[in-house]
Parts: sequence; structure tokens; C-alpha cells
Amino acid sequence: MNANDPSTLMWATKIMAYGLVILAQYRMITRVANGRMKAVVLSWLGWSILMGISVVAQLRDNAWIWDWNLLSVLLSATGCMLIGIIGLWTGNYSRGKGDVLCLVAGAACMAAFFIFSNPWITTVLAIIADLVVAIPMLERAYKDPAGHRTDAWFIVFSAWTMTSISILFNFSWLHMLWPLYLIGFSGLMTYLSFFRPRWLLKNA
Repeated sequence: MNANDPSTLMWATKIMAYGLVILAQYRMITRVANGRMKAVVLSWLGWSILMGISVVAQLRDNAWIWDWNLLSVLLSATGCMLIGIIGLWTGNYSRGKGDVLCLVAGAACMAAFFIFSNPWITTVLAIIADLVVAIPMLERAYKDPAGHRTDAWFIVFSAWTMTSISILFNFSWLHMLWPLYLIGFSGLMTYLSFFRPRWLLKNA
């Protein structure tokens, strides 16, 4: 095996990305299970559905032929569902008045999967809906940074950065959409929970 072979570098990068995604999900799951972080259940379950629908749409467009570029998204969808379920099971979750509305908005965008056969439309709308569903978590991270402070956000950021790099070996904008969005989201969560200036916290 030649370490300078592009295919070897690509698979090494992909495997590192998969490992980081699994590690990040594990850190989140154990944090919720141990009561150190409250899960915004509707957001996590909403994310799982939206990411899963996007994977299905892309596979359907590719005649159901498996594409390894989708594995990170599929792993994340599975992890999000587990986090939501464990939050409900342990009773360690938070909820607010806007949570249901955000989930309904996300479900409305997700209906595109059943209307359009175009994976671009489904994926873009799923990402928009994902961001809408994420509003409760972003709001809570803004008001209570310590409650959402976990090294998992650093790991998530690294995982999707590695995923983006691996996609460059066989580039596709469609495959790059989720990684770019999740790099931005995890970077924002890292900033809100770790690096936000203290004077802003006092005014929140």
C-alpha cells in the first residue's frame, strides 16, 4: 500500500472522519445519559429525520447504489436519534414553547421528499429545515452556554472538516452541502458555548 496513493489518502481521511463522527455522537450520548447536558429532544429527532431523508433522496437518485460519501451523514442521523431517545428515556431533556413549532416547520420542508424527485431540492430544503429545527438549541446555547458546553462540538467540527476534505478526492457539491452546513453549525455552537465574551453573557 502506497501512502502517497490518492485512494489511500482518501480512505484514510474518510475513516478518520467516520471515527470522529462516532466519537462525537458517543460524547453527546454519554453526556445526556449522565445528566450533564439536557437534550432538546424535538431538535435532535428532527435532525435525525431530516438527515435520514436527505440520504434516502440521494441514494434513490443514484439507483440505490451505496455511496461512501453519505456514511458520515447516516452516522450523524443515527446518533441524533439515539440522543433524542436517551433524553426522553432518562427524562434529561429540555423543551420550550417554540420547540413544536420548529419541528412542524421542519416537517413541512421535509415534505419536499415526497413531492420532488430531485435530490438537490430535497437536500437543500432539508438543510434549511434542519437549521429551523436547530433554533431552540441555538437559543438555549446563547442563554445557557455552560449547559451545552462539551468537547463534542470540537470533535463534530473536526469530523465534518475531515469529511469535506475526503469529498475533495471525488468532488460533488451535492455531497458537500451537509458537511459545509455542519461545519458552520458546530463552529457556531463551539463559539456560543466556549468563546462568547463574558460581557455578552451578562446581557443575554
